[in-house]
Amino acid sequence: MAETQNYPINAQNSAQTATYSKELGIGSWLPTLNPTPQSLYRGPNTDPQITGSNISPVIVDTSTDTIETQRHIEDYDFIIVGGGSAGCVVANRLSEVRQWRILLIEAGPEEPDITMIPSLAPLVQQSNIDWNYRGQPEDTSCRGPESRTCVWPRGKTMGGTSAINYMVYMRGNRLDYDGWAEMGNPGWSYNEVLPYFRKSENNRNREANDILHHGVGGPLNVERFSYIDENTLMIIEAFQEKGLPLKDLTLPDNLGVNLGQSTTLNGRRFSANTAFIRPVRNVRPNLDIIVNAFVTKVIIDPNSNIAQGVTYYKNGVYVNVHAKRDVIISGGTINSPKILMLSGIGPKQHLQSLNIPVLADLKVGENLQEHVTTNGLSIEFSNKTSTALNASQLFNEIIEYRKQDNFNTGPLATTGVLNAIAFIKTKYAPVNAPDIQFHFDARNMEEFLADPQIYIQRRLTPLSLSSGVGIWPILLTPKSRGYLLLNQTDPVFGPPLIFSGFYTVKEDLDTLIEGIKYSLTLEETDAFKRYGARIIQTPIQGCEEYDWGSYDYFACLLVQYTATIFHPAGTCKMGPSWDKDAVVDSRLRVHGIKNLRVIDASIMPTVVRGNTNAPTIMIGEKASDMIKEDWAIKD
Repeated sequence: MAETQNYPINAQNSAQTATYSKELGIGSWLPTLNPTPQSLYRGPNTDPQITGSNISPVIVDTSTDTIETQRHIEDYDFIIVGGGSAGCVVANRLSEVRQWRILLIEAGPEEPDITMIPSLAPLVQQSNIDWNYRGQPEDTSCRGPESRTCVWPRGKTMGGTSAINYMVYMRGNRLDYDGWAEMGNPGWSYNEVLPYFRKSENNRNREANDILHHGVGGPLNVERFSYIDENTLMIIEAFQEKGLPLKDLTLPDNLGVNLGQSTTLNGRRFSANTAFIRPVRNVRPNLDIIVNAFVTKVIIDPNSNIAQGVTYYKNGVYVNVHAKRDVIISGGTINSPKILMLSGIGPKQHLQSLNIPVLADLKVGENLQEHVTTNGLSIEFSNKTSTALNASQLFNEIIEYRKQDNFNTGPLATTGVLNAIAFIKTKYAPVNAPDIQFHFDARNMEEFLADPQIYIQRRLTPLSLSSGVGIWPILLTPKSRGYLLLNQTDPVFGPPLIFSGFYTVKEDLDTLIEGIKYSLTLEETDAFKRYGARIIQTPIQGCEEYDWGSYDYFACLLVQYTATIFHPAGTCKMGPSWDKDAVVDSRLRVHGIKNLRVIDASIMPTVVRGNTNAPTIMIGEKASDMIKEDWAIKD
């Protein structure tokens, strides 16, 4: 057995003025938006997460390379494709082993400053740190927009979707993980994955006292926002009036309501990049990171079916890099199956139609699941609790946020009413676990009611500044399944074709309508009456032909105003060899291909009952230990 020398997990960068001489593509960058935001931190070289530390002045590499079309650079032990929630974890944990050389490849740029501001999360979605994927037109969903498609936001930057999401820390239900184990995946029961949730976590809430379920001292900071408005508390109180218990929603039984926990630190986003990469970057010489590099395929020996490396495209050049041990695909639920299919791993008929040689005939891209909801239902706040600001007031809040060096508070340092979270069980739930989750999304009611579809497509409302909210009853256990295919026009660089399959099983529609009906009863509570909040009961554009409150009206909302909350899962399903739908085994190794693993939310056999970022980080933690075990390295 090789001798193990580990790096400390939270080593801070003692030489942050050092620059890489290798091709690591580090760049200081802001996303393209309209209007273009500026950095909200005082100096261009100030890391907002590490008090008093400086990072190197860096320049975006915009050069193009026309001398050569393909070249080879040095070998690594492990190559990780994708710097998202799982990829950042795996890069950190594997680079703890000094004798292993690790390469992390990210298609997007460095994580920009603007992502740190919690309330501005909607601004970075559909920017150029988002892959800007859209689903394909389907008869049963997303029929309201002119394109008849829904957005599928996916982070394209260091940190991946953890850099553009709404920062909710949630784990799901015990039955999710016990169900995975019962499907033939040993090691994935709730009791077996719980230590990996704790391992990542640095919980700074009262829940940290529950040492059975929570961890302290891990890389990922978990806390509650210090700024809480009246509307958030009103909604939580209303659910309590309806009989839901106030409880820690990350416990194995998550039926209840509470103020959500978040992956933030002192009023700023704490992405997987901030948690797992920044503390060790430039500290561990065995960890290399290349950004703005687009992986086009896995290099696989067709005779032995052994993964040997990857090809990526950067600055006009295709580059081959080789792995002596494993290639790890952590591109996420949309991009991981795309990379596998481009590499000859996927449905035989589909690959052959694109003249891609088939190395493994697997159900890659199938079993697509997502937490679907609707944007069509609204609560309007009274004037006394509205938090909406005019342009001048918003500008002043931005100035105030900038003045706060070490601890941010105020309305921009929170996600507002989104933090009021509840889980309920409808009559359709077959087990004692929730099948509906509630989130509440900020909106400017005047603009929304004037043209709902235009507002939904273009809105830039900060999450904490609103005159009302959209009610999101979220389907936690969808029975419908979708799939994705390679783009037939441009399989490599074109966006994959996403077919959601929403509501193809009618029970999904019925369950959501039960959730909608439950949400309407909140208006009857003393909390809503005391604050003057009301549910808008005027038929919305596109559904005027139906009576408000009828089954058909709510079904229309779900079909015309379909929405996702960015939790896709399942497209590289984990399962045993006898499972005809499985892509990876319980150690996340691709069936039929050696030295190739998938580590991200795409391996979930069924999507968890809750937000997926923390479970994806857990998957990265557990997979890292499995890799160390399989290659005979012990902590």
